[in-house]
Amino acid sequence: MRRLAPLCLAAALLAGCASVKTVRRGALAPDARVAVMPFGGRDAETGLSLAEAFTTYLMGAGFDVVERAQLEGVLAEQKISLSGALAPGDLALVGRLAGVSAVVTGSYRVRRERVRTVTPRVKLPPVPARPGKRPQPVRQVPGEVREETRTVFSGLTVKFVDPGTGRVLLSSSAEKDYDAQSVNRALAAMAASIKKELAK
Repeated sequence: MRRLAPLCLAAALLAGCASVKTVRRGALAPDARVAVMPFGGRDAETGLSLAEAFTTYLMGAGFDVVERAQLEGVLAEQKISLSGALAPGDLALVGRLAGVSAVVTGSYRVRRERVRTVTPRVKLPPVPARPGKRPQPVRQVPGEVREETRTVFSGLTVKFVDPGTGRVLLSSSAEKDYDAQSVNRALAAMAASIKKELAK
């Protein structure tokens, strides 16, 4: 418990005061063996990237995570796709074949936002006057207007599902919006919150 406190504090600082809510509804060991599925959302590549990042944070929090290549092999043998939602029967099969206590599923929403930034006018110091000439007045350089599109992640949620019963054992969600640079900090905060909940 004492060793857990620094981990939670560090993750909270990294998350920039991320607002994370974690709820437990079933028995789950803090070092349980789990399989992390790609997150469901707009595209498969982003979902896979989020799952890979979350796997790292879960391992740091003490979970025994099945390696993705091994999981892909198990699923390929049974002709189950690694992308998309698993049917209850497939969930039970994955749990049995991979030997896991829980299958971790995730979801996210993403939107594009146009951001307009305007840099202020800059005042340049007057140019020193030459002999016999009047000094030039203070000059101003006009500000710049820039528009860019940024990706915003919201509705970031993970669930630990019992493969035998399909029951959600634990759910954690980040309740703020995150840009592409800070979404990993939200995942880190979620993993720390899960570990803290299981240590109670």
